[in-house]
Amino acid sequence: MPLDEVIKARLAERERVVDEVRAYALRLRERLSRLTAILYGSYARGDFNLWSDVDVVMISEHFRGRDFVTRCVKLNDAPPRLEPICWTPEEAAKALRKPWWREALRHRVVIVDDYGVA
Repeated sequence: MPLDEVIKARLAERERVVDEVRAYALRLRERLSRLTAILYGSYARGDFNLWSDVDVVMISEHFRGRDFVTRCVKLNDAPPRLEPICWTPEEAAKALRKPWWREALRHRVVIVDDYGVA
């Protein structure tokens, strides 16, 4: 396959995943009322491979008071390979002060941002 076709196929696959995450986030936003969803990691950077997870930070007040380990399990209708991190707005503010998270989100795709995080 010529290089330009490979590049077009990769871009199309990335767009497909972004569109899939966007559609899911919009459905989730209807249930939660407010949501920030940020795609990061290999799909955001464009260096994904066959085994890559789809890394997304989900921020919602809905997660408040719920066990951190299990709160994302309630997202049982998520697209395949979606690996969400579910934060409350306060947890997001604290995490985003850390250099590691700022670097992880340097290459990001903002899906929805009701909390004005991005």
